[in-house]
Amino acid sequence: MSDSTQNNAYSLYSADEAQELCTAGNLVGFFVDSEESWRTFHVVRYSLTGHHVRENVEHLEVRVLDSGGGVVGSYSASDVRIAEVEHEGESALRLSGYLLDHPHPHASVAWGRWRESVGLGLNAWVTLSPEEREAWLDSVRLHHDWESSDGETDSSGGVYQVDGRNITDRAGLYCAIGEAIRGPGGYFGSTLDAFRDCLGGGFGVTPPFVLNWHSVKTAQAHLGESYVDEIVSTMRSAGVSVNLS
Repeated sequence: MSDSTQNNAYSLYSADEAQELCTAGNLVGFFVDSEESWRTFHVVRYSLTGHHVRENVEHLEVRVLDSGGGVVGSYSASDVRIAEVEHEGESALRLSGYLLDHPHPHASVAWGRWRESVGLGLNAWVTLSPEEREAWLDSVRLHHDWESSDGETDSSGGVYQVDGRNITDRAGLYCAIGEAIRGPGGYFGSTLDAFRDCLGGGFGVTPPFVLNWHSVKTAQAHLGESYVDEIVSTMRSAGVSVNLS
């Protein structure tokens, strides 16, 4: 068990008991390129909240913490077995269970951006690689799910500005649109189908509203004019007034 003064990046939480089990500095083997639901991973640099380790947790939440200790997202697992072990020369917890959410293999990089400051700023995703941008989208989706777990009321109207200078791939497109409509770390779809769902309501903003898409030629050059036209057509069909510049 490590010092409780460490910088904690994650929290393990028992949903059945409504109780935090421990905090941790890192997860080893969690963010990997695998679609297998059964996963074994290690929790290192950890500090127990209670006096002993739970051997079995039916419903576990792997919560992601920001630099201030607040929860910004969560992954769900079930039928989790926990044991105290040694991993690469240090004390660790070994967890084995079924992941209900599959972490993107680059998600730790995306979550790291959230920890760089307590308040997430605009364009935190811009310098990420295409794969890391995909992970960013997955992270902001989980963040949305966490923030809206108690319900969210949609609003309509308003004018939103999309900064199109960094839309050089499809992931970047949805990063930029989500941030324009929902603010830094905002989610408003990660695929065209998901985008249509968001326009239908339940994601904080619903048409009619105005969207001004600046530097649209960047997206047209990298994504193709037909894909950009489909995005614009989808918005206009849903009642969004789209202005391109």
